[in-house]
Amino acid sequence: MKGQPKRSKADRTSMASTQADLRELKANSNATVSELKEFLSQLRGKGPQEMLGVVASSQLFRATILSIILVTGTISALTAIPYFFGEKPVPDPEPVTEAATPAPTPVPPVPEPNITDPEKPVNLAPLGVNEQLPAPPNSNPLEDKGEDFLKDLE
Repeated sequence: MKGQPKRSKADRTSMASTQADLRELKANSNATVSELKEFLSQLRGKGPQEMLGVVASSQLFRATILSIILVTGTISALTAIPYFFGEKPVPDPEPVTEAATPAPTPVPPVPEPNITDPEKPVNLAPLGVNEQLPAPPNSNPLEDKGEDFLKDLE
């Protein structure tokens, strides 16, 4: 028969072919459906006590408890590790008494660079700061005059 040759799962890379992914999904879902049918057939015609025994033997409860423990452990570990190994707050240094420390040797003063006094006003006239332009008394600057200010961009 003509058809595509069967390839092993190792030959095919993930997401290489959508058709192959759909075929695998169909095969996997058929297996899941058959497992569910088998489980439900075991439950059919049994009393509640017997059903609880079947459910207990399916290990669903044990898997649920195990997943809860693993998720809780992971969350607490990912919270506790940064908390305990994070930056420690630095305590305030205690005041030092003058009698306990020897007097430091005097350091010759370094001449400071020429810095303008922040209280002295700086001349900003060349930049046009504080410049007052006269406005016509009868015109509104917010009024639309019909000019297209984007015409230079075309």
